[in-house]
Amino acid sequence: MKRIKKLITIIIVIFIALSGSFVIPVKASGITTMSISGTGITAGASATSAAITPTITFTRGNSVAPADVVTIVLNGTATSASIAQADVTVGGTCSGTVAMTTVTHPTSNPTLAISGITCTAGAGTVIIAASRLTAASSGGNYSIIITTPVDYGAFLYYVGNTNQVKVTATVTPTLSFTIRNTADSAEQATVSGLKTCVLGVLTTTAVGTCSYRLKVSTNAASGYAVSYKSDTRFTNGTYNFTDAAIGGSGTTITAGTEGYGIVLTPGASSSGATIARDNTNFGATAGTAYRITQTSGPYPVYTSNGTNAPSGTDTTNTALVAHQVAISAATPTGNYTHTITYTASATF
Repeated sequence: MKRIKKLITIIIVIFIALSGSFVIPVKASGITTMSISGTGITAGASATSAAITPTITFTRGNSVAPADVVTIVLNGTATSASIAQADVTVGGTCSGTVAMTTVTHPTSNPTLAISGITCTAGAGTVIIAASRLTAASSGGNYSIIITTPVDYGAFLYYVGNTNQVKVTATVTPTLSFTIRNTADSAEQATVSGLKTCVLGVLTTTAVGTCSYRLKVSTNAASGYAVSYKSDTRFTNGTYNFTDAAIGGSGTTITAGTEGYGIVLTPGASSSGATIARDNTNFGATAGTAYRITQTSGPYPVYTSNGTNAPSGTDTTNTALVAHQVAISAATPTGNYTHTITYTASATF
């Protein structure tokens, strides 16, 4: 009796031991670093109905034997011709000749069931020949699914623009123009609504001067231009002053020699754009006077090839206009006047 009990106990222990060996779980590793690339595909995305020659790349943690089946569901694609096993090749850590059932055209979201290949752990590729697939005709974010006997994973293939966000904004064009005092601390003084520049009582022993600033602000990327138009010469109604030169090297206004003109200092631009005086009217020589009394017009004074945004009191990014006048002993008496109209225009 004892012998029978002992035998039964041994059989139970063996049974438990064997049973335990069959319930040890096999843990699968997920497929990682999955992607799609190739002709017609950029950053994992294609235009709708675009012809594609895809390479599917995926990294496994386990090996694949020739008897194993690697299944790839190509959601987001459609066949443009039947896909035979000769149209599918492998690379990376995978090698061998693909064995699979032909995917007959037409098929949407085709499935490749591949066997006959050997893959070691790591990144392998599956390449589908050209002229076999197109992207889906409807945009979407499609899941491509990959499974092996112990590994599996999925990633997104983007067709059309359903994964894109177009961000828009509008910057309103701006353009302002003011005539400021020399220090740019206030508007130039006015009389009867007109800005004034007072040259004072003239003598043969000194050059009369007055000045102001032209202040342009604009966000026009192609810049701006300042032009002028003159009503008359610098005149007392019957006699016109001798004008400074037009273009060239300009004229140096000197006491005792009759002459009238402006000295232009175009200044700079807050954006670093190039500020250029107009050579036809105001030459290329700083510090000399140029004629400001041409009739008709308007005539360019200076230009900028970019934006400008003078801030607060700004004597750097504004243009300084200095009127200069001198008389000779023969200059007729009288009250002389001259009105200039400035305009600023921008190219947006």
